[in-house]
Amino acid sequence: MLPIKLTIEGLYSYQTRQTIDFSELTQAGLFGIFGAVGSGKSSILEAVSFALYGETERMNSKDSRAYNMMNLRSNRSFIEFDFQNYENRTFRAVREFRRNAKRFDDVKVYNTCFYEEKNGEWIPLEHTNASEILGLSYENFKRTIIIPQGQFKEFLELGAKDRTQMMKEIFGLHKYDLQDKVSTKVSETKYELAELEGKLGTFEEVSEELINQKSEELNLSKINFGKEKEVHNQLEVNFQKLKNLKTDFDNLKIKEAEFVIKETENEKFQKLEQQLEVFETAERNFKSLLTEKKRLSSEINQNLKTQESTKIEFDVLSETLNQLKQNISALENDFNQLENSKQKAFDLLNISRILDFETQKNLLLERIEKGEKTISDSKQKEIEILKIIDIESKSISDLKSKKTDTKILMEVENWFQIRKNYLTELSNFQKNILSKSEEIAKQQILLNEFPENWKEEFSSRDLALNEKKLNHQNQKSHLELSQKLAEFAQNIEDGKPCPLCGSLEHPEILVSENVSGSLKTLNAELLDIEELIEKIKTDEKQIEKILELKQLLENQKIELENQKSESDKKLKLHSEQFIWNQFDKENETQFSTQKTEAFALEQKISSAEKLLDEHRSTLENQQKETKRFEEAIVDFKNKKISLETSISDLKQNLKVLDFRDFETANSADIKIGSENLSIKNSSVENQYKQFQKDLLETTPKVASKETLLVQISKQIEELQRSEKENIDNIESILAKSSFTNLEEVEIILSQDFDIQTSRKEIQDFKISFNTLKEIINSLKLKLKESNFDESEFVAKENDFLVSQENISQLQKQLTIIEKQLSDLQKSFETKKDLILEQNKLSLRKANLDTLSNLFKGAGFVQYVSSIYLKQLCDNANVRFYRMTRNQLSLQVNDKNEFEIIDYLNEGKTRSVKTLSGGQSFQVSLSLALALAESVQSQAKSERNFFFIDEGFGTQDPESVNLVFETLMNLQKENRIVGIISHVEELKEKIPMSLNITKDEETGSKIEMILS
Repeated sequence: MLPIKLTIEGLYSYQTRQTIDFSELTQAGLFGIFGAVGSGKSSILEAVSFALYGETERMNSKDSRAYNMMNLRSNRSFIEFDFQNYENRTFRAVREFRRNAKRFDDVKVYNTCFYEEKNGEWIPLEHTNASEILGLSYENFKRTIIIPQGQFKEFLELGAKDRTQMMKEIFGLHKYDLQDKVSTKVSETKYELAELEGKLGTFEEVSEELINQKSEELNLSKINFGKEKEVHNQLEVNFQKLKNLKTDFDNLKIKEAEFVIKETENEKFQKLEQQLEVFETAERNFKSLLTEKKRLSSEINQNLKTQESTKIEFDVLSETLNQLKQNISALENDFNQLENSKQKAFDLLNISRILDFETQKNLLLERIEKGEKTISDSKQKEIEILKIIDIESKSISDLKSKKTDTKILMEVENWFQIRKNYLTELSNFQKNILSKSEEIAKQQILLNEFPENWKEEFSSRDLALNEKKLNHQNQKSHLELSQKLAEFAQNIEDGKPCPLCGSLEHPEILVSENVSGSLKTLNAELLDIEELIEKIKTDEKQIEKILELKQLLENQKIELENQKSESDKKLKLHSEQFIWNQFDKENETQFSTQKTEAFALEQKISSAEKLLDEHRSTLENQQKETKRFEEAIVDFKNKKISLETSISDLKQNLKVLDFRDFETANSADIKIGSENLSIKNSSVENQYKQFQKDLLETTPKVASKETLLVQISKQIEELQRSEKENIDNIESILAKSSFTNLEEVEIILSQDFDIQTSRKEIQDFKISFNTLKEIINSLKLKLKESNFDESEFVAKENDFLVSQENISQLQKQLTIIEKQLSDLQKSFETKKDLILEQNKLSLRKANLDTLSNLFKGAGFVQYVSSIYLKQLCDNANVRFYRMTRNQLSLQVNDKNEFEIIDYLNEGKTRSVKTLSGGQSFQVSLSLALALAESVQSQAKSERNFFFIDEGFGTQDPESVNLVFETLMNLQKENRIVGIISHVEELKEKIPMSLNITKDEETGSKIEMILS
């Protein structure tokens, strides 16, 4: 990441808008941010982190972050940060808070947005994810780009597990963590194999032999089924004829039996028809009149009951109406005086509030008096602190006037160091040249042990020995041949063929002497000759090796002499570059003394400045205290004025009562009296209104009930007249009918007759009776010339059923065999596919088991992480070794933990926790730089940015110079470094910086300074 521009407003101590243009700062390569304690230096880095990630180190979201980050005199916080990412794309992050105008402590996020610059325009992004833009999480951003206060040693002190996790995130080592994926694949493969084995178990008996066997069985079953089917068809034709005849005879018997039953039912239906005619006559003449009679009687009884209940309700409502009129009359006087009583209660409440405000005003007057005395004392303390600050400032100015320029000291020290390196180099060259001369002499001594013309002598001796060896080998061959012939001669027998010529006759058998002793002597001499030849070869190789080594040493000596000569020239040239007249180039001790005095003076100045900062901080705190008291006094006075205004307003609002009558009264008692009077007024008002409402509701109800009683009486009279007319009509019709009396008619009508249904039943019976007679006559005619033998039918039926059962069994058997054959064929194909799949999965499982062992326990990730960590450690040591003047270096142990190698104690190791504060800063800086280089090199960024916010105060002057020199060298590596510090000597050395000053009225200001 490369910063371009930062704008902040209303953030911490930055009250007014401040803008930092980083273009000149980053061009310088090394820049600083300086200012007094509490001026707002770290707030700049916090603004960058918050703009990008919405996170800060000082506070999290639970700390009312928005409220605490906003300047107390501002109603708006604004951060706008422009930057480039590793792809050289330009982005802008904007975050804004606003304060609620009604609630001071209510501060909420108003705007959060990210933009990208394209063709000169800022295009809004759909997200605000800085990790996606920078390729770094917030945690790793503050470890590799901007390191805030308190976090500098975090990476050094991380545990092995956390550090490995960090390396995984930063360097993307998750891609090597394949354990879970492999385990998942192993489990899936095991499950698939088990599932396949289960499936194959169901096809264990499936085979080609079984399929062929089942095919033969199917063909045989088809042949048997065809034969049985022909027999069954003939039986079915004969049986069907007998079955039809039997059906006709059986049907005739059934119909004749049914006809007997129908004749019995005929009498019952004739009687029913007569009863139905009588019922219809009674219903036609009397049913409607009797129904009307019953209805009239019921309505008369119902109206009489309604008349009685309505009379009771009318009497109750009349009594209620009289009582309401009496209640309204009793409350009439209190209700007319209600407005005056309400005003009295309101005046009593205002008098109570006036008395309370008077008490509060008296308390404020006491607090104002005490506060003004406290402010006076606080301002006196400010004057005393200012006097001390003036004295300290003069003292520091005097010390600085005596100080030697640190830059000159560093340059001179660097000259002496280079001179020392050249002298050491010359001494080493001289030692090495002398050492080479001694080695050459040793090789010459070894060479002198051999003859001067060794080549000719060794060649002559080798030739003579080889001739002697050849002669001995010829003699040995002759003797071995003689010995072999003698062995053949001893084995030749008469009558048996010769093993050489095959002849059966052996006239002259060779007789040979024993040559074993001569062969033994020759072999011994040959061995001696071989040893002499081998020794000559060994001596030749040794001489050649000595000559080669001697030539190499002489070449090395010449090279060293050339390098020594070149170093002499460099030393002479370096000596001529000494330009500082105040120092003696031949007296380094004198310079060391002056340097130590200068560093001691710088340390004294630094201590004095720290003390001055403390006094200024004390002054700032005292001023804040004074300001706090002054603001409180102003607030008290404002409250007093507000109370006096309220008291005046309340007195003017009194209408019935006079405040002078209550000046000595108790506020609480008056307030209670007001509340009681208000309760009484409310009760009178509510009761009176309720009685009026009830009166309005009850009056029409009484009138309604009275009208209803009159209507019911008229209706009863009308119903009684109708009832008499109905009775006269019934008696007239009864006299003309065949019925004896009305009771007889009522008994007939009480019967449950369904006329329509009964008529239909009678008609249906007549039709079915006549139809049955016709069917019986028809069947008798049809069967007149036919005979039926039951035993013959039973026999034919049995034959047909047996055949039918056989056909059914054969059909089922055929279907089963066809299904079995089809299933077997499908199963066999499935089995072949499953076996192929099983083979593939078995091979895959074996491969996955191998991978599982490789990636078990994230071992592969830890191994890769350790490689990255060791590389990181090697890169950090380049700077750390130099910062500690070649005394310390860093290494990673077997547990992937950092430890220190101490070269002042025979290179033994110790824990990083044993380092001093300054050494911890040095190693942490070296690690942070190495880590940032590794991360940002992966991002392939052309220019890399790194910011430090602590640590320089722990260094002695000489260490500060080493650290500063390290940071300066980063410019050559195309690195941009920013630091935050209040160490004054650093401010003088850094070519370009920002100076932060804080004003109590306008807040912090940012100014760019060129050294």
